[in-house]
Amino acid sequence: MAVCWRCPVCSEVSCEEDVTLTGPVSCDHCDRPFPQKETLCTVCDSPNPWARRDSIHFLCRECGTTQMFLSHRAQAS
Repeated sequence: MAVCWRCPVCSEVSCEEDVTLTGPVSCDHCDRPFPQKETLCTVCDSPNPWARRDSIHFLCRECGTTQMFLSHRAQAS
């Protein structure tokens, strides 16, 4: 699974498989790059909502939605 976010321009949902990414993210639909702080929660549309709860869980600070990241390597084991 990946961590997903809503694009602030086209409102489509995109997902990132690299949770250690430090640079901008790019929308899968409109291909525009955004700083991570401009992405929106997929549920409540809050800007820059994600806080890392632990090594695999991300929590929206506004609505409490939790996403779990599992790498492909972890799933193959």
